[in-house]
Amino acid sequence: MSIPSTFDGVKSHLDQVLENPSTALDIPLIDKLKLQLVESTDPVVPITLLSQISTLLPVLQEDPTPVTTLATRATAYFTFTNLQSIEPPINLIAGFKAPSPPINLLALSLLAKAGDTSSEAAIVAGDSTLVASLVQLWLCTASTEVAQAALDTLWMLLEVDVSSRLENGEHDHPGDKSHAGHGLFWRRVFTDRDIYGQLFGLCSLQKDAPGDLSKRERTIAQGRLMALLAKAGKLRWDIISTSQVPEIEVKYQSTSLLHFATTQMVQTSDILMHMTLLTFFRDLLEIDGPGLVARGHVQSTSTVTSPALEFLIAHEVHLRMLTYYLDESKLDSVDLIYLSGPIMAYVARYAELYPIHLLQNPSSLLDGIISRINRSLAISATQWAHGEVPTGHLAILASLPRTLLVEAGKHGANPVLAIPTNPANAEALDVLAKIFHGPLRAQKSESMDLNTSGQTPTDWDHEAAAARILYFQYLNKHPNFWDHIVSTADVLVMKDVALSAITFMRAIATADWKSLSPAPPHPNVSRFQLPSEEELGQLSPAAGGFLPTTGAWAILTPPALTTLLPYLFKPPKTYADFVGGGAGDAQNVVWKVATAKHDVLVALRNRLQETGGHAEGFEDIMQTLQQRVNDGPWGPVQSSGTQVLTTGL
Repeated sequence: MSIPSTFDGVKSHLDQVLENPSTALDIPLIDKLKLQLVESTDPVVPITLLSQISTLLPVLQEDPTPVTTLATRATAYFTFTNLQSIEPPINLIAGFKAPSPPINLLALSLLAKAGDTSSEAAIVAGDSTLVASLVQLWLCTASTEVAQAALDTLWMLLEVDVSSRLENGEHDHPGDKSHAGHGLFWRRVFTDRDIYGQLFGLCSLQKDAPGDLSKRERTIAQGRLMALLAKAGKLRWDIISTSQVPEIEVKYQSTSLLHFATTQMVQTSDILMHMTLLTFFRDLLEIDGPGLVARGHVQSTSTVTSPALEFLIAHEVHLRMLTYYLDESKLDSVDLIYLSGPIMAYVARYAELYPIHLLQNPSSLLDGIISRINRSLAISATQWAHGEVPTGHLAILASLPRTLLVEAGKHGANPVLAIPTNPANAEALDVLAKIFHGPLRAQKSESMDLNTSGQTPTDWDHEAAAARILYFQYLNKHPNFWDHIVSTADVLVMKDVALSAITFMRAIATADWKSLSPAPPHPNVSRFQLPSEEELGQLSPAAGGFLPTTGAWAILTPPALTTLLPYLFKPPKTYADFVGGGAGDAQNVVWKVATAKHDVLVALRNRLQETGGHAEGFEDIMQTLQQRVNDGPWGPVQSSGTQVLTTGL
């Protein structure tokens, strides 16, 4: 164990400041000691410094940041148990109550050490006054930095003290004993009458609400509470959504803390808080959303929903959000300017995380969503190229079940076909890439397919088949779209659009498609039946009606074969093709496009190797493709010499 050479000097200096508080801090000396504090430093050093600084802070007459950061650095290798052994004891509550953010941050950094093990979190849970002070600091501080640090500390203590991960959407980790919590800290925060009452009282706008806070300060506290609940619900949905202290909840016309936060707490006439509330609803949707699979251990009345969605439905929040999207007249026109974004973000997350639940809605609602998107896409080519595009509606479109889009196409209402590739727009290309690529494959170890019963409107196989159908329907409607994609990828001055075009290429090369002959019609899902291979074959220009079954093979089929493949095989543009020979390429566009293009080549090579092929010319294509991959992003070295990349010097 070593003692830093500057320790005695700093210790003596801090004693002088304590005797005469007007003495200025020797910041260079303090900073030098910070650099000398290492893991092998004698424990006497941090213990001495922390005790000395704790005594000095109440009388210090200047910014305490130099000494608080010294204390934080000195205790970097201490555990919470080490801190408890210090005599006299460190008064963390005084640190929380100090009207100084640096002191608050020091106290929080010390308490956060208890978040390393559940046993130390349990020690903190035993001190109700300490926990109450932490909660009050978190909700009431005017410092954003302190509030975030307090939330981080609170969350560390909650996370390490989860009593049962199996029942809350996670798997056990039997080999990790540090996470085997007993739920003591959860019970302290959410069942202690005083602390639980703080969560309501400090965030309530009722006239008799406790705490000396202004309306603005209370709305800030409301946002902080919603942030915690969105995180806590992922670990202990039960504790935030059910009654814990009825006498507190009744006082605020609620049945649980979550009920209070979602329906009673926020004054929706405050437009900023209304936006925050709508974003909170979307965050709740993300808790255990099943997607195209269902987790067997999620406690819900349906495998296609979640406790969070059921809660939002039960309290009429969900229907209200969908109604806001379908009928803008339900909101004030001025409010709509600010609220439309969060509303559409909610609908997009609902569609993506609960596709089967969405398809079980009445036809009028589904048709309304499709119609709403189609109206938003009816904009001019000039606006697609240079104006404001319907970003929120595009996000919803990209999240909708593909089977719904195929069904809309039967009535001439498929909005995907209205998205142009010329003029090019980065957001539009990203949406097409996501839809045509197909659904992501879920981890089997953590989930089960929702198509086991065969009675759901869609599943992974149907979505993968629908992605293929939509690609060929789009190609049939826009036969020149590959020409547009390739042309866009070569326009380096439009970096974002060019990269989106290349991302689209990769999405097709790696597309998760499936050939699917529809099952016999079922009375509940007949609306979403997909066309058979024979019906889809009518879109093929080939005499036999053959359509590729994978995205990689679609690239080896006209028109992609004669437009995209030559583009991929040719070397990328160099700095010589750019403005000023590359001197003006401050964003490294040439390199980014070249590497993105090479990534497509590698992905295409890998997929074709996986699938194989016996078509005429396939081996020649694979040899050329392998050679181009081997050449690297810049392609073959030119005979005139090696490319010089140090432009702008």
